[in-house]
Amino acid sequence: MEFSQHRKYTFHLLGLAHLPVSETFMGCAFTQKIVKLSKMLLSLGHDVILYGSEGSDAPCTEFVQTHTLADIREAWGEGDNRVECNGLGYQWREKGFKHDFNTSKTNTTKKYYQACIDGIMKRYEQDQFLLVMQGVYQKPISDAVKLYLTCEPGIGYRGSFADFRAFESAYLRNFTYGSQNPGKSINGNWYDRVIPNYFDDKDFTFREQKKDYFLFVGRIIQRKGLDIARKAVEAIGGTLKIAGQGEPWFDSPYCEFIGYIEPEQRDRLMGEAAAVFVPTLYLEAFGGVNVEAQLCGTPVITTDFGVFPETVINGVTGFRCNTLQDFVTAARNVHMLDTHIIRKHAERYLMDNVKWEFQKWFNDLYQLYLSSTDSNIKGWHFYE
Repeated sequence: MEFSQHRKYTFHLLGLAHLPVSETFMGCAFTQKIVKLSKMLLSLGHDVILYGSEGSDAPCTEFVQTHTLADIREAWGEGDNRVECNGLGYQWREKGFKHDFNTSKTNTTKKYYQACIDGIMKRYEQDQFLLVMQGVYQKPISDAVKLYLTCEPGIGYRGSFADFRAFESAYLRNFTYGSQNPGKSINGNWYDRVIPNYFDDKDFTFREQKKDYFLFVGRIIQRKGLDIARKAVEAIGGTLKIAGQGEPWFDSPYCEFIGYIEPEQRDRLMGEAAAVFVPTLYLEAFGGVNVEAQLCGTPVITTDFGVFPETVINGVTGFRCNTLQDFVTAARNVHMLDTHIIRKHAERYLMDNVKWEFQKWFNDLYQLYLSSTDSNIKGWHFYE
């Protein structure tokens, strides 16, 4: 068996138990990653078998329905069947998405697990890839089908387990290694990768001219740093537009709450903002909002830990801050940054660029797989 850099692979791509895999629900980070990963794999000529609920419409070679919208409503619905609920049975735009990630698994999730297992085994070939998108939450599927090429291609969470893992940031890879091996001096894993989150160019419009408001986009929770954004904007007498799922716990004449926004509205608000605040208090694995803003040519104002030292060039594409004074100074000076440079920096994260990093990783993994089938085939030692 000869290895080819241009080989066509087959991927079993795991969708979600709690949501259809659809651009309708792009406010869910997992949904975004699955939809766009499938697009990238298809553009590279691969076959993608997508497993998910009724209502999924992400592009794929073959779709395997694992459960229905009625199953989702049974597990998480509140009896609200208005059209704006999109079949989920609750007002997800206001309340956020419901799931059982950290609780006992619902019958719906168990049904989803079994349907994925049955679907994969029906199509099983030993050289196929299994793409696990939610870590240990989807481990029961991985344990049952036992594909050698089981990968976690978009780790932005704690609880990864696969032999082959791609992390969204170097920070998260190192955090994971340290957390799983506390106090130890360990070696790295050649077949793990850092492959950043990825974005569709069609969703973001570069705008050179900015307006005088600031923007916050994210879950309306304390740990996303909304209080910091509010205080900084109040200090300079500015305006902060707040978009996201949830409700603010304060009332300020300097703040305007917008609520959940669809992609088109997000594009306009980000593109016209003077800057986008992403002052997350916890160690952010990627914080995609910061790259989305930069793709619009809009500077970001962030904290100085987690992923942001990797994605934000301090004083060039935004400001990384440590004190309230830093945030206030940043808000006063964002107009000095070059929007063209900001946009150029962010293009590194476009799907058409990131997909080649995935292709290289899958090629390396497939060569390793071949070496496991024949002692005469080299794996890590292979070269041309």
